[in-house]
Amino acid sequence: MSGRKLLAMRVVAATGLGMAAQWTPASGQVGDPPAGEVRQIVTFLFQPGRAQQAQDIYRSQLVPIYRGLTDLVRFRAFREAESPEPLDLIVVSGYRGMAGMDRANELLRQPGPAGVSALALYGTLAAMTQWHHDQFAEMLPALSDPPDRQIEPGGELVVFEYLRLVPGGEGRLLASVRAERSSPAALPGIVWSETGRMLVSDGWDVLRIFGVRSLGDWHRYLTARRSMAGFEAGDRSVAARKTIIVRGLPDLAVR
Repeated sequence: MSGRKLLAMRVVAATGLGMAAQWTPASGQVGDPPAGEVRQIVTFLFQPGRAQQAQDIYRSQLVPIYRGLTDLVRFRAFREAESPEPLDLIVVSGYRGMAGMDRANELLRQPGPAGVSALALYGTLAAMTQWHHDQFAEMLPALSDPPDRQIEPGGELVVFEYLRLVPGGEGRLLASVRAERSSPAALPGIVWSETGRMLVSDGWDVLRIFGVRSLGDWHRYLTARRSMAGFEAGDRSVAARKTIIVRGLPDLAVR
């Protein structure tokens, strides 16, 4: 299979990646999981000199298509600020569960306002790409700030913290997150934060996302977090960590 077809299938037609069906004892039927927000996070490294062209495709052709998706919660795009791995663009689309993503994928196969489908446009992007990977996270509302807490895209730095946990460590880690959120005054620098459980990933278990105003604020937060009571128990649950800092692209935002 060509790289173009593979990227288009992974980014647009994410069929076959749905959450496991749930058995409903009362009815004896198999039903969809609850429609919480599921994020698709796609990271691109483009061929040299092609990153701006790729952003232009999103800006002029893909964003108008995403605006028409009723199951889309929101769409955001980011460029690198500080990262341990080279990247040009991260696009994050949130849907009402994976079932909502399935419904959106049907529309993404249809011609958009300019007469070209998102499937065809992602094929064009594939020809410009050195590598990409996409991951899925189920967001946890009880451990996340609502969107109205968040500054407009581009007005802050956004930190993606990917965590790989030791066996049995999720409970301790999430308890640490709850404790942290219960005493925000003791943790300076963070404007908002979100936490999600990975559904599809390259080895990561939990994703935390933070909004900060500066690199200095991120450093202050890390320093305070390490001194917080109960932090060590949560930190012992983490086997590996990857931190990427990006900046939003306001003209590529939907909702």
